[in-house]
Amino acid sequence: MNPIPSLAAFLALAAFSVDAFAESPSTQKADSRPPEGVHVQPRGPGFVPNTSQDDIVQRRLTIFNGDQDAINTAFDRRLRICRGC
Repeated sequence: MNPIPSLAAFLALAAFSVDAFAESPSTQKADSRPPEGVHVQPRGPGFVPNTSQDDIVQRRLTIFNGDQDAINTAFDRRLRICRGC
């Protein structure tokens, strides 16, 4: 068996695979958009964190959540579920 044809075929395949996967920097385009998998929740233009208005809203939400927890707890006590059947 002559090693020259095998070596020539190997070198041809190696050169082809390197050229096929190489990409010049000029063909890559810079994209300023974020990747498609990233979703960011938009905020209103007037939202400013750590202000007195934000504190008022957070306080109202805290009171509402406490009221809802009390309602849910009372409902859970009235709900009769037979767990030992």
